[in-house]
Amino acid sequence: MKSIRAQLLGWLLPGFAVVCASASLGVYYWGKQAIEADLDARLGRLSGSARLALRNQMTAGGGGTRTPGLRAFLAKEEFQSSGQYFELWTVAGSTERRSPNLGDADLPRPTVLARDAVRYDGTLNSGDRVRISAMQFPQGGGMPPLEFAVAISRSEGEARLSRLLRDLAIGAVGCCAVLCLLQVLALRHAMRPLGQVGEQAAAMEAGSLHERFALEDMPLEVVPIVERLNDLMARREEGFERERQFSSYLAHELRTPLAGIRSTSEVAAKWPDQSSPDDFRLIAQAAARLQQTVESLLILSRLETSSADITIEVVALRPIIEECLALHSGRAEQRDLKFATQLERSPTLETDPRLLRIVVTNLIANATEYAPLGSEIVIAATDTDPFLRVGNLAPDLTPDDILRLFDRLWRKDATRSDAAHTGLGLSIARSCALALGFTLTAELDGGGVIEMSLCREK
Repeated sequence: MKSIRAQLLGWLLPGFAVVCASASLGVYYWGKQAIEADLDARLGRLSGSARLALRNQMTAGGGGTRTPGLRAFLAKEEFQSSGQYFELWTVAGSTERRSPNLGDADLPRPTVLARDAVRYDGTLNSGDRVRISAMQFPQGGGMPPLEFAVAISRSEGEARLSRLLRDLAIGAVGCCAVLCLLQVLALRHAMRPLGQVGEQAAAMEAGSLHERFALEDMPLEVVPIVERLNDLMARREEGFERERQFSSYLAHELRTPLAGIRSTSEVAAKWPDQSSPDDFRLIAQAAARLQQTVESLLILSRLETSSADITIEVVALRPIIEECLALHSGRAEQRDLKFATQLERSPTLETDPRLLRIVVTNLIANATEYAPLGSEIVIAATDTDPFLRVGNLAPDLTPDDILRLFDRLWRKDATRSDAAHTGLGLSIARSCALALGFTLTAELDGGGVIEMSLCREK
């Protein structure tokens, strides 16, 4: 697994090398063209001087007699050592005059010459590479033209080109090295905030979940990630707080029946003659309460770990609602509650009827147990979302309570003196709804009415 730094360097370093090499090649070819142009310019000036020397000689000597004009031209210092060369041919092709530095050697001669200069490259017998300009020089008086060539050694230009290539290579390597070093330092500086985030995350424990990652010094590209991390930390802090509350609630929920079982059994064991069937009934009731709590927690565990078996069937919602209402009608009569149903447009769903029945039962049971005496419970089912709504008066609830309404073992009763309920019904209902792909929400309006809504998950 590669790091971001390694991946960036893997892309940027070859890119730097390519850019430096391309720039160096561009400068090299530009320098080569400049040297070639300078060589051709020098060759043109040398050809002009040779033509002028020949013209002066013809004018001064007349009749083709050679005069000091050409000798003066060939006596220049440039023709004594290697660097510049001159050779004059007759029409027949024999050499008539050559510069002293050629000795007995000849300049390479083209097969066809004209009055316009012909330029080409050649190599002397000494191995010196030269640039040559050859042409015909007309003679007056009906005499055939002369042919001559001048040449300039390429050694100086090639030496300059070699030095340029060497300097470019050194410069390209140095520039690439500097760019690479700057890139490494820049990446190290730019990646430092990520390292700090990693160190802070590694140091976080359950007691430091309230801390958040600072956004002030973060690069803009990293800010969205850090914001999501802060959101995650907030959710984890909230989850840990709920777990602590759940542990507290569970301990309280189990302590009361266990204390009752222990005290009753100790009394019965100490004074067996004074024990009565009521003592054993109290023990049985406490044990039943414990069993109910444990079974509810097991249901939650199976639902939240996706281990519940879900069987999809076509289910009509109205019969399930009517069945659940019949189960709670006795309790509703005891508390003088009335059910107001709106089931004419109840939908048909493809879902698990067993889990759907648990959801509906817990919603109706919750409303039946906690609605004020003599109030009304509204149950509505429609073919649009929310497809099920259960509403009742809840004058004791606050908006803050709605946020905790689905927490496990939470009850509004701070003393938890209500032994008839474990505070798991709505938690089980929400978990069943999630397992079925539904969303269960609660909303408290301004009139103190709480409405439970079951929607298809969007």
